Amino acid sequence: MNTFALEVFDNERQVCTFYTVRWEDSPISETDKFFMKYEIHIIFQRSIQELATFISNEIGDKFGALEYFFRFENAAQALPPSGRYKVEHLSINFGNFPLRLYCLRISETLVVLFNGGEKTSTTAQGGKTSMAFQEANLFAKRILDALNGKEILIGSDHRSFFYYNGSKEIFI
Repeated sequence: MNTFALEVFDNERQVCTFYTVRWEDSPISETDKFFMKYEIHIIFQRSIQELATFISNEIGDKFGALEYFFRFENAAQALPPSGRYKVEHLSINFGNFPLRLYCLRISETLVVLFNGGEKTSTTAQGGKTSMAFQEANLFAKRILDALNGKEILIGSDHRSFFYYNGSKEIFI
């Protein structure tokens, strides 16, 4: 079984902390792979910027990981949400958004970001998102199993993970 690290992606936001996963034999996290892959393509530059802004500003700094900001995809979730949303002064329209970033919403203050892909099919299991969808569900299941088995714990701040022995270095 392949081992992966659960590590901080962004903990400088006001409301929500973001973690990511990195395969043990990889120098780059799955979330970094996603952003690196799509930020270089001209047709996705605006979409990747909108998604990054939504994640950092709206989820990270303003509202937290509200349940309706996520698409539920088996054990994992996906960003951005589908359709139109209005939260306070913010109007969100992610209809026909071309990208999916898979993740695991633990709470309104804690989210684990995975990898994603270009949405080319009506289902997450089809098209270019298929492999990222399968991996996201594998990551999510293993993280949830580790939380349920108390191998990893959520900190008293509700915004961090730590290994059962107190270590912040977590391999699952």
